Amino acid sequence: MIVFWICVACALGMALAQAIAPGAGVYHTGWYNALDIAFAVAAATSKRRVPLAAAGCAIAVVAAAASGLMAPDSHVVVGAPGASVRDDAIGATVTFPIDGSSVRVEHGRTNVAVGGGRRYWGAYVFWQQPREVVAVQAADARGNRLTITQPTNATFLSPVLLMQQNTSIAGMNVRFDSFSVPARNVNVKAMLFSADQTAQLHRAPVTPGQPAVLFDVLDRFDRPVPGGIGFIASGGRTTIAGLTLGAQVREYPALFVASAPYWPVLLLGVLVCAAGVRRTLRPPVRQT
Repeated sequence: MIVFWICVACALGMALAQAIAPGAGVYHTGWYNALDIAFAVAAATSKRRVPLAAAGCAIAVVAAAASGLMAPDSHVVVGAPGASVRDDAIGATVTFPIDGSSVRVEHGRTNVAVGGGRRYWGAYVFWQQPREVVAVQAADARGNRLTITQPTNATFLSPVLLMQQNTSIAGMNVRFDSFSVPARNVNVKAMLFSADQTAQLHRAPVTPGQPAVLFDVLDRFDRPVPGGIGFIASGGRTTIAGLTLGAQVREYPALFVASAPYWPVLLLGVLVCAAGVRRTLRPPVRQT
């Protein structure tokens, strides 16, 4: 009987882990799900078993294996303030707030708001993941604000750069993004240095330990513009190649999407298993 309960505890524990601590990549590996199923099979085929507990364990493991083997891997959805991003992995649209509050996930007529904590929704779990973004401004010598567009076309670009690309500078992995200033016919690359990274820089024109942005101004053929490189601290402004640029490093939420066992089925399995445990612990009725 001890072997049976050990197998039940292991199988149920591995299934519940996906709901209690979602997001780990190991949940989607074949060996993890095979091991979980093996524990459930061992419990179900044990000579000394509690049928009700074995059935509940099997229900929970089926829900967990379906999530682990068929649901999409954990991933992060990133969007600019006010933008709607389609997440084909879960077939939903993610709308990001203007003010950085709740992210909304919409699927047909159903929508959920994801605030500071976890939000369970069917077979998925959502939570916000803060990340650093850069709000940029461009102006001419007179201080007149200039329009910012995407580098590849004339579509208006949000002034908040999401910094989703990576490059190496001075042996450090930094994130960067790009935008264009059509009025000056130039492209600008913005590279984000975190507070920890600026603390490692020597002779940098910013206060060490403060986030900073390195601007690199290029012409329309992506050739360097003379005097087109400038390094400024977050919240500052500088004039580079006749263009006044400002940058503000701030936190903005991304949406972390993780798969989890469909909770009604998982709960059913736990309750059935608990009923089996209760029946086992119930003292036998003495006949008089």
